[in-house]
Amino acid sequence: MDKKQDEVKQTKASQDIINPIFKKNLQALFQQDEILAARLFSMQEQEKYEVFVNSKDIIDINIIDKKTLKYIYDNPAKDIYDMLDTLEKEYKRYPIMYFYGLGNGVLYKALLYNQTHKKIVVVEPELEIIYIVLNMIDLSEELASERLLLFYSKFSTYTQFYYMISNEEFSVYAKIYDLHIHTTFYDQFAQDYQRVNKDFTRAISQVVVSQGNSIDDNLQGIEQNIKNLPDMITGYSYTNLIKKRYKLMDTAIIVSTGPSLDKQLAALKKFVSYATIISLDASYPILAKHGIVPDYVTSIERVEATSSFFKKRYGKFDKDIYFIVASLTHRKTIENIKPRRLVLTMRPQQSELIFKLDDYGYLGIGHSTANQAYQLAYVLGHKNIVLIGQDLAFAPDGSSHAKGHAFAQADEYLYVPAYGGEGEVRTTYVWDKFKNQFENDIEESSKEGVITYNCTEGGARIAGATEKPFLETMNELCKDKKIKNLPNINIVNEKMANKNLLKAYDFIYKKLQAQETVKSKIEQGFLSVVKDIDAMLKLRDEDKVNEKMFGKLVKISNKIDKVKNFVSSKRFQKYIENILTISVYFQELELAKISVAPSDTTMQKVNKLLEWIEMHKYWLFSAAGGINAEIETTKKASKNLVKELKKRGIMPGYSLPKLKDKFQFR
Repeated sequence: MDKKQDEVKQTKASQDIINPIFKKNLQALFQQDEILAARLFSMQEQEKYEVFVNSKDIIDINIIDKKTLKYIYDNPAKDIYDMLDTLEKEYKRYPIMYFYGLGNGVLYKALLYNQTHKKIVVVEPELEIIYIVLNMIDLSEELASERLLLFYSKFSTYTQFYYMISNEEFSVYAKIYDLHIHTTFYDQFAQDYQRVNKDFTRAISQVVVSQGNSIDDNLQGIEQNIKNLPDMITGYSYTNLIKKRYKLMDTAIIVSTGPSLDKQLAALKKFVSYATIISLDASYPILAKHGIVPDYVTSIERVEATSSFFKKRYGKFDKDIYFIVASLTHRKTIENIKPRRLVLTMRPQQSELIFKLDDYGYLGIGHSTANQAYQLAYVLGHKNIVLIGQDLAFAPDGSSHAKGHAFAQADEYLYVPAYGGEGEVRTTYVWDKFKNQFENDIEESSKEGVITYNCTEGGARIAGATEKPFLETMNELCKDKKIKNLPNINIVNEKMANKNLLKAYDFIYKKLQAQETVKSKIEQGFLSVVKDIDAMLKLRDEDKVNEKMFGKLVKISNKIDKVKNFVSSKRFQKYIENILTISVYFQELELAKISVAPSDTTMQKVNKLLEWIEMHKYWLFSAAGGINAEIETTKKASKNLVKELKKRGIMPGYSLPKLKDKFQFR
């Protein structure tokens, strides 16, 4: 919706609102949550709750459940003052705070006078209470600035929480998450706030996992992406493929390798000609064995083991299949696929986006090739996406995959709701992450009218997907459909390939220059403070910490700040953001914890600064080490690109820096 439409809607929605406070609040909330604002606008009167207001004290507002006679507060004014006092003693430095229960809204108005509180997230289980509060307390400024983020529990989802927490202003404070229950009145909603707390912790966990991957894995991805650039740039263009085949088919079937796949193969054969078939890498040998030709095979893993799925070639069977593979895949995977139709595509990650090779990307948010396949089906414009073999759980007999799958899954004892909603099934932590991503993608695609059918007929329930038998679903979706006829594309022409090869080389050259500059600055900063930091920490170990140390600690901290300010400069960020984030992510989480600790007395400030500079010693070391590792990885991986440029006679007149033996202060 554009801005003009927004304004029209808001104007229309507010014309009949008499209460000026409610009108202001609703207009502000509209920008934050249009659905909730619309629902509140449609309310006529309160039925369940009654309000008591003391005309002599504006904060003396109580709300009572007319049926149970339960009050939100025993003594509103006193309870709010006490809560405010307690929270500001313990949490006054917390940038992010989470609450279950809106109460009368006064507490949050008061808390937000403290500018340290950048965001307060409130989940309220009763729509009527939100309605009452927004009619009585002016929260329009807090809602409009989104310092107060208000959720109606019934409308709130894990996905909403995930996207909110994915923002850096939330994710860096993951370690200080705590859900405060407003008052004992909300104990009656225990089941709901447990659900909300679970969704918040799931979302935080997902974000931390995605940010905090092993640096070795990250460097492996960077190395393989750069090594594979020549094959990607001179091969088939992903965007050309999408343009050529966009919305040619209504239905896509994603074939995964869960234990339930075995019972779906016979039915799948019947519909190959009437639907797009997207096979996962692991499903490909199984489909080949049964003579079921997929249109696409997806693969996202960077490890060599995945290459085994493509070791065997099937002649004419493979002729028109497009192998949609993440550009960071292992070289062995590429060797095993070629000369079949290989489409290497970048993932929408910072380390790959910055190349700006848009003709070859972007695909593959999430952790699994099943998630990649779903996103491919969506990008190709399918109205219906059908999942089979997507168990994401162990079968009753304990098997983890369909017959013919090359690998088994390690056993774990995590339980989630089962397909059909009855009982639970055993899954793994990793599979649960895949499921979370599916649920995110399904929720987003449904906004554009895409219907997702989970026809696995077993395994874990995937929220948002329609559960329906496979044969029944396909009979309905393929009725009266024509036999598919998908056009093929050619490899990229020489002119375009040369242009993009040079573009990639130029970017790598500039990236290495920027990273060398930043690394050198961090090294200098580290060496300028490390002796002083160690001296201060020695005094702490000897129990000789005193108030006189404060000035010296401030000077050390200021030196560190200068380095960090240099590093965060806009001209360097795109070249170092990815490696820096993963190198210091856990140090940043610890620094966030330190930053919210009390510092009211001089000794508290001294002790806090000691922790602060100690953690920054590791931060500087990790940052420089991570950047150096990427520099050397990039230089080594660029050999394939240099070789291709020389072969084509288009090698630029400037060379990449040579490899160094080791990191200066490692």
